[in-house]
Formats: sequence, C-alpha cells, structure tokens
Amino acid sequence: MEALEAIKTRRSVRSFKQVAIPEKIFAIIEEVIMHCPSGGNSPESHFVIIREQEQVRKVKRFVQGVSGMPTAIIVLCTNNLGIAASYIMLATHTNGVANCPVRSFYQAAIKKIIGLPEEIEPELLISLGYADHTPRPNNVKSLTEVISYEQYGKRRA
Repeated sequence: MEALEAIKTRRSVRSFKQVAIPEKIFAIIEEVIMHCPSGGNSPESHFVIIREQEQVRKVKRFVQGVSGMPTAIIVLCTNNLGIAASYIMLATHTNGVANCPVRSFYQAAIKKIIGLPEEIEPELLISLGYADHTPRPNNVKSLTEVISYEQYGKRRA
C-alpha cells in the first residue's frame, strides 16, 4: 500500500474481534518506534505495549471511547506524540490491523497500572485489533475549509 493510500483509507475503529495480533506486527511496531523522527533527534519518548489480555482489561476500565475489547494497547509517553502516533497507526493499518488513538483516559490510573515512574506521563493510547465491522467512510471537508496559504483564509494562487 502506498503512503497516500494508507493515509486516505485509515479509519479509527473502536470495536474489535477477539483475534490475536501476530508477533510480526509487534516487530513492525518496534521498528517504527525505533525509526520514528523526533525533535532534535532526542529519544525522550517511551512506549508501553500491552498485550496480555488481563492487563488490557485493567487499562480499558479507565479509557473512554473504546467500545470493544482491543487485542493490544500502546501507551505513548512522548514529546513527539503526533509523529509517533501517526507512524504507528499507518504501519499497523497497512498491515491490516485496525487502530484508534485515544486521549480520553484517566492518566493517574493508567500510570499506576503500567508502573510508570513519577517523571513519565501517559499522553496517548492507541488501541489495536481487527475491526469487528467495516468502518464508515471518511467525511472529508472541502480544501478551503481546512487549508489557507500565507494567511488564514487566503486561498492558493
């Protein structure tokens, strides 16, 4: 799958089949994390990949916006949140694994469950699994609603 096609076809999925994610997908996620760009090449990030179903259940209790039980959850503790999340979501999507970024969760509870040190905060979760239904199509706004050139509201010449 080409990069632009992956960007156009990825959808957030909140309800998952109870099908295990193959080990090769986690190896891909590890590769993505290790090669993800970071501001000033500073590796100040940490990622916790949760695969044990009991641990997934504990974490899910404190996460809104996920209706089904994901097969795995990635907790991002990073200063490059958007970059890392985008790379992980596109890499898993291109390998057939559905995902959903989640910002609505109880940070203190997640921090305690996964044993984060005091100085590290969970910033974003990405739920992973195989979709139990086909996601609805993307509702794309018009270009002029979301993109300006040089100044707000100015169109491309």
